[in-house]
Amino acid sequence: MNNIILQGTIKNIQPSHITNDIEYYKANLIVKREDGKEDIINLKFKRFSNPYKENDEISLIGNIRTYSQKFDNHNSVEVYVFTYMDEPEEKLNNKVFLDGRICKRNDLRKTKTGKDVLDFIIANNITTDTQSINCYIPLVAWGKAAKEINKLDIGTKIQIEGQLHSREYKKKIADDDFEIRIAHEVNVDSFIV
Repeated sequence: MNNIILQGTIKNIQPSHITNDIEYYKANLIVKREDGKEDIINLKFKRFSNPYKENDEISLIGNIRTYSQKFDNHNSVEVYVFTYMDEPEEKLNNKVFLDGRICKRNDLRKTKTGKDVLDFIIANNITTDTQSINCYIPLVAWGKAAKEINKLDIGTKIQIEGQLHSREYKKKIADDDFEIRIAHEVNVDSFIV
């Protein structure tokens, strides 16, 4: 299971790459949260599947995928939503349904305000008509959920409901030099094992 329903404003539509003579495009979807903040979600899609233009308000169904790249001084994982631009039956702002196995878990920690938080990754397999795609999806759990997931063994199968969020962070690249980057992770609302 790997489904996401999103609603937002499409921006920055541009060519991405060509595979097997099929043109792929990319864009950003600006999704508003209930708290007024905005998430910038990366989209990828086949060019012919996109009926929208810049700044259109859209709703779509897709799945979360990851792409890893190695650079000279660091590794980078791109998290994006692959979509055929199909409209959902039910319009939801940002809803994720995932399953997979826990493959990495950081230590349970506390925020400055004392709230428990846990970062972890699940391995999720997507099967299409032509291929099997392995995705390693970053997640974050808070409070009681963080404590409960922290007790689970690596390899445990888990189902998640949540939301895909983006956040900016500063990455130190030299002694006095920082770079602003955007991280994406699924914020866990609920889970079952």
